Amino acid sequence: MCPKCANEKTSVPKTEKIGGVVRRLRFCGRCGFSFTTTERPSFTLFSQKEKEEYEEYIAGELAQSQKDES
Repeated sequence: MCPKCANEKTSVPKTEKIGGVVRRLRFCGRCGFSFTTTERPSFTLFSQKEKEEYEEYIAGELAQSQKDES
């Protein structure tokens, strides 16, 4: 969706992938505005505590545990 005029139809003249990130140059045919969108993968980490029991990792807690081990 165009952030300037809210047109839902935009064209994508250029797409580039850098690592796991996809950047798309978009162009609005209605108002002529061009803008870039960025797509990043999203995932959740879990650890297995007991059989059939999982706990979600919290990024801050994971980073802190790495510091504590150093």
